[in-house]
Amino acid sequence: MKLIKRVILLIVASLILILALYFYSYRQSVSVIENQINSRNDEKLAYFLNRIEGLLDQNMLFASLMAKDPEVKRVSYGNLPPAGYDRLNVIQSMEYKLNLFSITNQIMNIISIYFPKYDLALSSVPSMKFNQAEIASAYTSNWKINTVEVSGVKMEAFSRFFVSPFQAEPPDLTKADFIIRVDFFTKNITNVLDEFKLGGYGDAFFYHSEEQMVYNSTAKNELIRQVMGARTPGIHHTKGQYHEIVEVDDKKYILYVLPSNKIDWSLMDIEPLDEILQPVVDSRNLFGLIMFLLLLLGIIAAFLLYFYIQVPIRILIRSVEHIRNQDFSYRIHSQKRNEFQQLFDSFNNMVKEIDHLIKRVYTEEIRSREAVMKQLQSQINPHFLYNCLAYIVNMAKLNKNNSIIAMAHSLGDYYKYTTRNETLETTLWSEIELAVNYMDIMNHQLDKFRYTLSIPEAMKNIKIPRLIIQPVIENAIVHGLEEVVADGLIVIKGLEEADSCRLIIEDNGPGLSAEEIEELTSRTEIDDNLTEQTGLWNVHHRLKYYFGEHSGIRLAPSALGGLKIELYWEKVERE
Repeated sequence: MKLIKRVILLIVASLILILALYFYSYRQSVSVIENQINSRNDEKLAYFLNRIEGLLDQNMLFASLMAKDPEVKRVSYGNLPPAGYDRLNVIQSMEYKLNLFSITNQIMNIISIYFPKYDLALSSVPSMKFNQAEIASAYTSNWKINTVEVSGVKMEAFSRFFVSPFQAEPPDLTKADFIIRVDFFTKNITNVLDEFKLGGYGDAFFYHSEEQMVYNSTAKNELIRQVMGARTPGIHHTKGQYHEIVEVDDKKYILYVLPSNKIDWSLMDIEPLDEILQPVVDSRNLFGLIMFLLLLLGIIAAFLLYFYIQVPIRILIRSVEHIRNQDFSYRIHSQKRNEFQQLFDSFNNMVKEIDHLIKRVYTEEIRSREAVMKQLQSQINPHFLYNCLAYIVNMAKLNKNNSIIAMAHSLGDYYKYTTRNETLETTLWSEIELAVNYMDIMNHQLDKFRYTLSIPEAMKNIKIPRLIIQPVIENAIVHGLEEVVADGLIVIKGLEEADSCRLIIEDNGPGLSAEEIEELTSRTEIDDNLTEQTGLWNVHHRLKYYFGEHSGIRLAPSALGGLKIELYWEKVERE
């Protein structure tokens, strides 16, 4: 029974390791989801707060335009006719302008003006009550929610007063030249909040205080009040944009807050974290159930292993003892017809086992060569990533979004290819595309060279080792074009012959002397690379490993003035 215990212990240890790896992956997944939610909501909050501020700014603009109107200024200076047709004409002209400002606006609002000298009130809505007592009770220099009555219907609106001459808190409103009041209906902001909520889990609202709040039309008001009551006290007044996790009725919510830089209001959003993560939690619970079933199946498998493997092995051991004791008449008699019965009945499997051993040795040799190729491939150094990130940071500081997008796409394609390790070989054209991505990335940073390609169609699908061309391109850019200030050139040309293929890469840099080319060729030929410059050495030896001894690279001066590197390999049939 020792075998059963060992197998069960092995199964339990394996399951524990799998569980540990899964829960680590689970935590990472939750973290990634939360980061994605935070990033998305921060961007949404900024976009929709900008829209709300734009609506308020538009209303302020109308008030400013009205304040600068020549006719309004003349009346404020005391030039209003005392009575008669002229007075009526001036009043109707100003009312027309108020109506014009209101109806040409795509948002619902009321614009009113009051002249204390004449106790004269005009509005874009004639039924709007607007007098000195109303101004004294409702005056505010900041946007504030008030209730306004339009044609007998009470509606909530953002209200703000503008006094001429300008004073934030005038001591005596009766001495003002004129007072403009803008009433901006909260329904406009509710529509923006409804748009914010579309296709999401959250509840967005515009917040100033517990009494001054604007909800979306389908808001869960009670939940919003509970979340606001459970948040960290005073944090709204001490921090800028932030988010925090709040627990209400044993459920977790993320509260996002983005204060406005223009008004003393904040755009907030509540996201149900538990609801968003529920699919991940369900997946975790399902995984736990599956692991329990696997453990149960493992125990059953261990007992079956004992009866169907351990017992026949013991019979075989006893049989070998009989043979060792020269009891050649001993035979194994078994009623079970299975693989062990075949072993008991046949000894000519030795030939088959030898054949299996030969194949095994051959497979091991192939795996060994692949392991060496992977080791050589892993030496390719992606140090230029730091330069790419620095470039993106600099372009972001300069607000060059197109350059950032182009670099990000090229960098993403590059690493998507280089980090894919499921196979050790690919097509020549895939390698050329990787090289093009790499040259585009480097050209974003250097902006001093161009390249040309000439690859025959017949060569594009030839199988070659992965990451075999990029190191040569890197060598041409970093070393060949290092001293070139502008008008650098890299030429990539493919040539197919009867029994071999060649890929030529040239540059128009300063090149190398004959002695330097000879020394570099010698360094690439040695079996053990003792220097830190591994690029060309890797390429040369990987080609030899893959295609045979009559493959590799050649170095020669280029007609362009720089260095010519030729990758050559034999056409071989590979399994």
